[in-house]
Amino acid sequence: MTKQRLGSDPFEWMDKTQPDNHIKQSIPSKQMLHNQQELQKSTKKGLPGGWERATFIVREDHLEKIRDVAYWDRKQIKEVIDEALEAYLSGKKIKPRKRQYPD
Repeated sequence: MTKQRLGSDPFEWMDKTQPDNHIKQSIPSKQMLHNQQELQKSTKKGLPGGWERATFIVREDHLEKIRDVAYWDRKQIKEVIDEALEAYLSGKKIKPRKRQYPD
């Protein structure tokens, strides 16, 4: 005699825990705005004013050169990148983009 299985669908529990949100909302809800604010807070957590944590993809050869400059100049990588971006952006006229959510 074989033992009877408890259930046949291993993902059955997911259907019970997931809300039925099949309708896409066109207007951001208060929960979405709250999540945006939480995200903004976590990207600035532990940093001085005017700084924000971000992740970027860079070419390997550029990253190696940035690391070398930081090593020989006895600076942090973020300081080298900040100086490079400052030099690149200085003197440029940049039109601000429209922001979807206020900061």
